[in-house]
Amino acid sequence: MIALEHLHVISVIHQEGSFRKASERLFKARSAVSYSVKQVEEYYQVEIFNRDTYRPEFTRNGKILLNKIQHLLNEANEFDLFAKQMNSEVEAELRLSFSAIFPMEKVSMLLLALKQQFPKTIIHLNIETASGERMLLDDLVDIGVYAGLEKDDKVQYRCVDHCKLPVFISSSFPLAGNSDITQLDLTQYPQIVVKSSYKTNPDSGIVKDGLQWYVSDHNTKRSLIRSGLGWGRLPLHEAKQDVLDNKLIQLDSLQAMEVPVFTAKLKTKALGPVGKMVWEFFDDFE
Repeated sequence: MIALEHLHVISVIHQEGSFRKASERLFKARSAVSYSVKQVEEYYQVEIFNRDTYRPEFTRNGKILLNKIQHLLNEANEFDLFAKQMNSEVEAELRLSFSAIFPMEKVSMLLLALKQQFPKTIIHLNIETASGERMLLDDLVDIGVYAGLEKDDKVQYRCVDHCKLPVFISSSFPLAGNSDITQLDLTQYPQIVVKSSYKTNPDSGIVKDGLQWYVSDHNTKRSLIRSGLGWGRLPLHEAKQDVLDNKLIQLDSLQAMEVPVFTAKLKTKALGPVGKMVWEFFDDFE
């Protein structure tokens, strides 16, 4: 049987689109990449790439083989993680991140169980804004629970919840007496935005033609909106009591944003007993 390393090279060429980029990602010489391709072609007596084109294009047989290669590599990776986890020791630390719009009361029982079953494990809880996936990719956390619409193929994820984000203003906001407020009306006033907690990540949900005031956390955002200094989107669960107390008004004239919430980890991350307990907690979450 051909070495998995050679099959992995073919998969990376497919992902990167060229032998040069594949060699850079794999930290291999271009000749070593070509050697792996040649080894597979000679072993199975099949031409994988069309040599007549500038960029590597898969032949018909190459495409069929690629599909099998990807399936085999996924199976090998799952076996590797399973074997590592069989004898894994209790983690000394576990790094978790939660989106700032996620209701933490939904995981209070989980955190209590972690404290009781793994009292010596140090838990790091990171509350982030628009940076959950980036923190995973940079290996700053082991498991993330984050809101977002984009997904990376290096990440294993599943949707566990949905969060509604209507637009809110204060009862003392200048337009509070209007019944049909438009987004154009709101651009005359500051949009209160929580800045991304990760400097390389863009802020989301911003009205480009308007004025923005940036804050560092959701509590400050809600406080400024409640005081009538500006407007913005807030998680429905977070603003519910203020609406009941007539401190905030939900603008039904503007569509509420609904974002999926994912629990996620790197596909290559092997979890110990503490991490597996967190991961399995979300199996039937939704």
